[in-house]
Amino acid sequence: MKISLLNLRKKIQNALLESADLHRCMNGRVVASDSEECYGDLCDRIEDMTHNRNTMSGGTASRAYYNGVLADLRKKKRRLAKLYQVV
Repeated sequence: MKISLLNLRKKIQNALLESADLHRCMNGRVVASDSEECYGDLCDRIEDMTHNRNTMSGGTASRAYYNGVLADLRKKKRRLAKLYQVV
């Protein structure tokens, strides 16, 4: 079975992305999940999600969804803040 060079590159790229601990930023860039770029992106996401959540009326399923996502983002942000000693 012959495989084209393009298909081989795609398979290798997919394998690398699956094995590495990466974070996809809002602008589409892929960075290491323990990088400063990841921390900055998490801060931006939290700010954006908080704004969107605050536009929802209280007690809605959408607001509960945003609260769950925000909790997860804040947990990741705290982990990175400890790593970089950010206050």
